[in-house]
Amino acid sequence: MAGPLIFAGGGLVSRELQRDEIPLLQAFYDANPEYFLTINGVPPPPDLAAIEFDEVPPAHLSHERQWILGLFQPPAPRTMGDSGDGLLAGVAMVTSGLGRPEVWHLGLFVVATRLRGTGAAAGAYAALEGWVRSHEARHLRLGVVLGNTRAERFWARRGYQELRRREGIDTGGRLNTVRVMLKPLADEGVHAYLQATPRDRPGAPPP
Repeated sequence: MAGPLIFAGGGLVSRELQRDEIPLLQAFYDANPEYFLTINGVPPPPDLAAIEFDEVPPAHLSHERQWILGLFQPPAPRTMGDSGDGLLAGVAMVTSGLGRPEVWHLGLFVVATRLRGTGAAAGAYAALEGWVRSHEARHLRLGVVLGNTRAERFWARRGYQELRRREGIDTGGRLNTVRVMLKPLADEGVHAYLQATPRDRPGAPPP
């Protein structure tokens, strides 16, 4: 059964996906392979959605909770309490309390290719960030593959700053360099974050 809506923005509404919706998520990936072709040079594998429902951060990194959020394009106007379905038009994967209670991590954020240039991605992200802020997060962290120019520009426009680069990361098809990026959400800036999070300092050994 579909859960309640979590946030809305950019013409999209978000709710948490359930395990029985793995085929729906996989169908979205199959219909929108551009992200995977860009970073890995191959389409998404047929079991990617199932794998993601079982993935957790490495054992040495504490975390509180993970969400796989569907971004839906509703067939009609809805209210925040409505749990009706629309067309799945994006996905966001969010982890709270990664390493520190006030640090959240955005593991994936993909919007349907057909919505490029419509403002949907920017609006949906702004709503997601507002939701994260409402949970008193002080930092939002993510990784972007070096050379994925569209994504690099998108996150820079959202106010993210590079912390470090991790080389030789297997992203599911090739080894890439990943830019670890951070956006402070409160008065604790990047310098204070790095003081408290040695693993994200430039030149730090792999976490």
